[in-house]
Amino acid sequence: MPIFPVRRLGAGGIIADAHPADIEDPAVFTAGVNVRFSNGRVSRGPVARTIATLDFQPGHALAIPPSSGGYDEIIMVSNDFGKVKRLNGGSLEDLTPEGLVGVQDAKPITSCFLGGVSYISRETHHPIYKTPNDDRYAPLTGWRAGDRAKVLRAYKDQLVALGITKGGAFYPTMVKWSDIATFGGPPGSWATDDPTNSAGENIVNEMQHSLVDGLALRNSFILYCTNSVWSMDYTGGMEVYQFTKLFDESGVISPNCVVQVGGQHFVFDKNDIYVHDGIAPRSIADGKVREFVFDALDTSRSHLCFVTHDSKLSEVRFCYPSADRLVSFQNPTTGCNRAAVFNYANGTWTFYDLPNVTGYCRSSLISGANWDDDPDVTWDDAAGLFSSTEGDESQHGMYVSPSDPSQGLSAPRLYGFDLVSGGLLTNLAEPEALKPAFVERTGIDLDIAGKNLTQYVHMQAIWPQASVEFPQDAYWQFGGNDLVNAEPVWSERLTYDPATEAKIDINEAGKYLAYRFGVGGTGDFKLSGFDIQLVTRGRR
Repeated sequence: MPIFPVRRLGAGGIIADAHPADIEDPAVFTAGVNVRFSNGRVSRGPVARTIATLDFQPGHALAIPPSSGGYDEIIMVSNDFGKVKRLNGGSLEDLTPEGLVGVQDAKPITSCFLGGVSYISRETHHPIYKTPNDDRYAPLTGWRAGDRAKVLRAYKDQLVALGITKGGAFYPTMVKWSDIATFGGPPGSWATDDPTNSAGENIVNEMQHSLVDGLALRNSFILYCTNSVWSMDYTGGMEVYQFTKLFDESGVISPNCVVQVGGQHFVFDKNDIYVHDGIAPRSIADGKVREFVFDALDTSRSHLCFVTHDSKLSEVRFCYPSADRLVSFQNPTTGCNRAAVFNYANGTWTFYDLPNVTGYCRSSLISGANWDDDPDVTWDDAAGLFSSTEGDESQHGMYVSPSDPSQGLSAPRLYGFDLVSGGLLTNLAEPEALKPAFVERTGIDLDIAGKNLTQYVHMQAIWPQASVEFPQDAYWQFGGNDLVNAEPVWSERLTYDPATEAKIDINEAGKYLAYRFGVGGTGDFKLSGFDIQLVTRGRR
């Protein structure tokens, strides 16, 4: 086997759970971070770009769509639920309700949007809301003082609250819904004893597990418990809603861990990642990344987990605090340092480093300011470029991140998450959040080429099919091992400039082969395949 071709390196993604020697295709990777796979190629994943430095420690982010105020609004909530602020251009506007006092508590913050009105809730506080005409958030009207909800969501024309505390007693399986809300205002009532409105509540006695979250799926509202999943469906009768169990032995790990994509829910559970369309769950992680994710997930901080959807990149990101061997941000305590990323367009998995993030939203960066806000500024004196992101109507993925000096993050920030090449954000990559990218394959036994396990193989040269933006930041490594469960002995890092070099000379050998490609700095790359020269040295 003098020359062995390997093509379409981006087709298989990362399979971290299988033993490397059990993976026949050498184009499938066994490890990798900060890379993505598309069109049969490997390239650099999105990088964090600083949109704004914050003056508080954020715990949640949401976007209010243009239907409410005429432009997108990026809203951020402090992790103690004591501050609510809006990004307007380069400044932060205070939208905190009068008298709101923060409480440090490990409880997730949830938010929703209904009829032009934004709602934010945490079970430590009275829910708050803001209409299009309000200057700041206010306590939710109609909600009884002292009552609390674990989660507040929107469904059809009503709000749905889950996991209710009433009169000091907690009802873990109680579902409570509001009266019908009209556009531009909150529901008029939550009173269940008034026959003139549609508000109600139900303790679902058949539920054996606590409610965690809920999200609409087509015409149903799906209720997620710790270990079962139910549907809530409108009946139009006296009971208003009926509750039906969909399946057992699956649930959700924490609030904010379900997203809807294409008529399906992608769900981050406590021991699996699955998808369903309201019928039955199907694991998308088992046999690929499930063990890698859950063996390293810090369950004591599972309340930090959340799931995001980037429709532009066809990615669902399952964000969590991890202690896996590849993390660049060590020992997170206040946010997530890892995203397991599923590309639903091609079925591949990868992983991203996350800079201690606590929340996500998708929004444009249009400022709410207009010329009337500052009559002293003329067109000729106005600063900034017409093509800059100030006024950018494109949707960008935004993460909020508290500061954590122990992880090298000196300030709380709002990050835009965008590609190095082909992205739309002009903001510079944040140096404190930028981490290297690499892919790795170990345990290549070449049985698909007819080699048997007694034969010893010498790697002599490789001809990569690659482009690298900054070759000085790129490297290759090669390795080999003789025992199936041993780690490869890696070569020194070898530099490579595809603009001037076609071949890399190698001098590594073993019964099982390995290769690694990495890039540091801010440069992008594309790697689609290679030819490798191999010589079989005989049996051992």
